[in-house]
Amino acid sequence: MEWIVFAAAVAAFVAAYAWLIRPNLPRRDISCLQGVDYAHRGLWTSNEPGEGNRPENSLAGFRAATEKGYGIELDVHLTADGCLVVHHDDSLKRLTGMDIIIGQSTLEQIRACRLPNGEPVPTFDEMLEAVAGRVPLIVEVKVEGNADALSRAVYQRMQRYHGPWCMESFDPLAVRWFRKNAPEVIRGQLAFNNAGKGRTWKLWWRNMGIASMLQNFWARPDFMALDHKTEKMWWLPSLLLRWMKPWFVAWTVRSQADMDALRSRYDLQIFEKFEARKPE
Repeated sequence: MEWIVFAAAVAAFVAAYAWLIRPNLPRRDISCLQGVDYAHRGLWTSNEPGEGNRPENSLAGFRAATEKGYGIELDVHLTADGCLVVHHDDSLKRLTGMDIIIGQSTLEQIRACRLPNGEPVPTFDEMLEAVAGRVPLIVEVKVEGNADALSRAVYQRMQRYHGPWCMESFDPLAVRWFRKNAPEVIRGQLAFNNAGKGRTWKLWWRNMGIASMLQNFWARPDFMALDHKTEKMWWLPSLLLRWMKPWFVAWTVRSQADMDALRSRYDLQIFEKFEARKPE
């Protein structure tokens, strides 16, 4: 009798957990995003100064990816004066040497900083004009405590853009904003399974939260964008999500061999540091 009670309790827990992390099902049509691999932050070559180098999230990198027919993954922030710029980190220090926080700075301050190849930090408008709808985009919404304002600004700008795109974010509040206010936009929840890997309690707790996939309760994403290196198939969230079969996106793939091996498990792939062969 005891084992029956125990089995029933486990089944109830698994069923409740599956409901909490359930993505948006049935799967939506994402054919406009398929058939290409996605250059991570553009088709960049180096973040070092040098003639011909293409830094990450630069117009040079975006143009190169477009010319070669790759999709593009990019990162978008909102400045203090309400402008959209393309950059990965919250601070400009790593790439420009200037310790300027994007969300606390004006567009004029940010544009005064230069990437290693001499370009200014690009605006979202410049990036979209360079691509001009020729390849699909994965727009990562980089929240700095401004999920609603940033999501709204991205959506309003993309309503004037003619080309295939989707959004993704680590912040479930940004994904939730699109779920509630722009349900027609394909949305993705970024995640990894680095549970317990944080060097501080705060980081450890954050990593456990991301690895649990419980953010899906708010986001109900169309796809899961997973760090393929950390996905553990025996981890309960992975087991349940693979059983439910949403769309899966792999990041960040760094060799053709890995890309070929991941084709059967991921529907889209984001790559860097090599030029990917076109998928068959």
